[in-house]
Amino acid sequence: MKFKELKFVNGICQLDYNYYVISFTISENKKFYSCTIFNRAKLPVDLPGIKTEIIKNNKWTKIHFSKIEIESLIKKLQAFTGNKNPKQMNENEFYKDIF
Repeated sequence: MKFKELKFVNGICQLDYNYYVISFTISENKKFYSCTIFNRAKLPVDLPGIKTEIIKNNKWTKIHFSKIEIESLIKKLQAFTGNKNPKQMNENEFYKDIF
């Protein structure tokens, strides 16, 4: 999946990979995107080789990605889950960002 295929609604795009949901949020300067990966329990997770958050000053901080880095992250998640065609979620299906 290419970045241009992603559909952002109110600055958020979420892809459903069955057990995992990946959420991209446009940053304030609209040049970078934050990312969180949720499992079906709606808890944020870090997967092996896929780092989406860091701890900074004892707080969880999301890592900012460029468009190219997002495509790379999507490829890693596709390889990890085996799902090459994730469903783009509608706004009423979005997982809420707890941070």
